[in-house]
Amino acid sequence: MKRIFRTLSAFLAAVVAAWYFSPQVYRVLRLPDSVDVNTSLYAPALAAESTDARLVRESGDARLLQTANTSVTVSLFGLLPLKTVTVSSHTRTVNVGGEAVGVVLRTHGVQVVGFERIETDGGSVCPAITAGLQEGDMICAVNGEEVHGSDHFAMLCEDANGSCTFTCRRDGAEIEVTVTPVKDRYGTARIGAWVREGTSGIGTLSFYDPETLAFAALGHGVNDVDTQKLISPATGFLSEAAILRVRKGDGNTAGELIGQFSVLESDAIALVERNTVFGICGTLTVFDDRVMRAVRIAPSNAAHRGEATILSTVDGEVREYAVRVIRVDVQSTPETRGMMIEITDPALLEKTGGIVQGMSGSPLLQDGRLIGVVTHVFLNQPTRGYCLYAQQMAEELLPAA
Repeated sequence: MKRIFRTLSAFLAAVVAAWYFSPQVYRVLRLPDSVDVNTSLYAPALAAESTDARLVRESGDARLLQTANTSVTVSLFGLLPLKTVTVSSHTRTVNVGGEAVGVVLRTHGVQVVGFERIETDGGSVCPAITAGLQEGDMICAVNGEEVHGSDHFAMLCEDANGSCTFTCRRDGAEIEVTVTPVKDRYGTARIGAWVREGTSGIGTLSFYDPETLAFAALGHGVNDVDTQKLISPATGFLSEAAILRVRKGDGNTAGELIGQFSVLESDAIALVERNTVFGICGTLTVFDDRVMRAVRIAPSNAAHRGEATILSTVDGEVREYAVRVIRVDVQSTPETRGMMIEITDPALLEKTGGIVQGMSGSPLLQDGRLIGVVTHVFLNQPTRGYCLYAQQMAEELLPAA
């Protein structure tokens, strides 16, 4: 009898030991003492109702979100405590937008957008290319003098009477390029480069902090139309936009919101301070929010496939339209394409045919929270498009709360 008891005890001890050192238990033991369900990489391993190590859940479990600001103890067989973890949740409340706005950006200097060859008595040449200028380069100064617009740039080059040393920004670094203009067959000194000093267009205000009035819009950066490179550094302003009509996409080219807005800074409703790959940001000044709608920003891991809505202005006022989230990507680093949505609202499909240019920045709501922002449309399938996670956009563009 004692032999049987010893054998049974040894067997049970072996089972307990095997379970205790199992991968599931090991995951629990590795948890830190405190996690944030919104951002912690450890949070997906924690279960809200864990009375057994086998209840460890995957990312997105609704019970995990309900544990915020509590302590959770994960136990083996409900008897042996393995780990007690304090679960916190730092969510941010913002006012969502959806308003169409005019975006006016001015560069700090002029941006190189193209080149041309110059016909001279000695043949066809391009001094700018020969010197090493590249499309997208931002020329900030000529021979040490700061550039204020394309006309000023042309004047500085003409006054140089010889080689011009350009102070440029390229891929975030400052470089110097020396260009020697040549005279064309008409005796005009030229460098063979086309430059632009800014751009403008229609976009959508995404959300803003009601206390600081810091805003975020677009969900993607403003690129030069010719080079498709981010216009940076750049500042500017937003102005109110009136949508006059909508041009639907045809499966080959994107549709567009056609409207009008002021390009005078005296009519600005906000100042743009940065243009980034995640959108533009700055501070609202005289913005009139007719229907303030405060919502919490949902953590990225709360996004799921299913019904949602977007807020957009396509016919004079902000309206809510039905969409469906059809894909959710798990990302280790912020990207502008985190979710895929499909427009399902009959009224919006009738009006626009789907997502069109100018709707970028439309906030995406799911389960009563702000989960994302519209960024891109599929040219060959305009009913579908990409969204950026709102949590990532807020962390990148708004000052820390």
